[in-house]
Amino acid sequence: MNISNTIGREKLQGHLALLFANTAWGLMAPISKSLLNMGIISPLALSGVRIMGGALLFWLVSTLVPNNVIAKEKVEKGDFIKIFFAGLLVIAANQILVVQGMSYTSPVDAAVVCSTTPIFTLVLATLILRDRLTSFRLGGVALGFAAVVVFSLWGEPDVAMNVTNPVLGNTFCIIAQMCGATYLVLFGKLISKYSPFTMMKWMMLMSAVVIMPFTLGDIMKIDWTSFPVEGMLELAYIVVLGSCLCYLMIPFAQRRLKPTVIAMYNYLQPVVATLVSVIIGMAVLDAVKVGSALLIFLAVWMVSKER
Repeated sequence: MNISNTIGREKLQGHLALLFANTAWGLMAPISKSLLNMGIISPLALSGVRIMGGALLFWLVSTLVPNNVIAKEKVEKGDFIKIFFAGLLVIAANQILVVQGMSYTSPVDAAVVCSTTPIFTLVLATLILRDRLTSFRLGGVALGFAAVVVFSLWGEPDVAMNVTNPVLGNTFCIIAQMCGATYLVLFGKLISKYSPFTMMKWMMLMSAVVIMPFTLGDIMKIDWTSFPVEGMLELAYIVVLGSCLCYLMIPFAQRRLKPTVIAMYNYLQPVVATLVSVIIGMAVLDAVKVGSALLIFLAVWMVSKER
């Protein structure tokens, strides 16, 4: 009975961790868009602050948290170059492209398009790793691509909400997901070799070093004295929650729940982003947008389904 209670309590903790992380990540889209709309910080500067701030926080946590809470793994010398290129794909390129895309499109579009990673992962795994593609999954890929095209091209610019070029913004977000999918396909063995925390702290650090020369100029142009309190809180949210704390929730949940359960929580992110964006008037939905978004979610489920 005690063992059963313990298992039940640990599963609940895992679900709560995933609920927290994916809800927080879902809020990232409207919060990032709100911050960019202030015109105080550029997309490039926001990316730089997020990555460099995230790297600093990860290494502070690594230094201060006891080993029995987060194990300190030793990385083999030969793996550092792999981690470097992995970081370029999933952190430097991915996050810069997403933030850049967010500056042109709506938070709803960005959140929905960013949920397509499993589709691109399956396609690349089939092409590169020669994984078998079932007819069911192939149908999901075809449906997903068709839905993404409709979703990305539908709608007009909304200058009032600073949605100046949704097609370009959605394209940036799609390329970002391709970078993330490439990371998953090419570095699968490396990902399974080390804990998510070890991977993230090294990838964050290396990405911060790489993007610093390109973002430091924009960061130096920020007038921090005129930065509103609301903007500071939004920036803190993006760095502390979106770039550090949420990532700590995932390995915590991985020890308590099955990978399929963890993957299903990803659907929560675009739902949260959409609801919040519509409620605060940052986005307007129509039947075509809603329909194509639902088809994208269906396609992601199809390609993620084991058959």
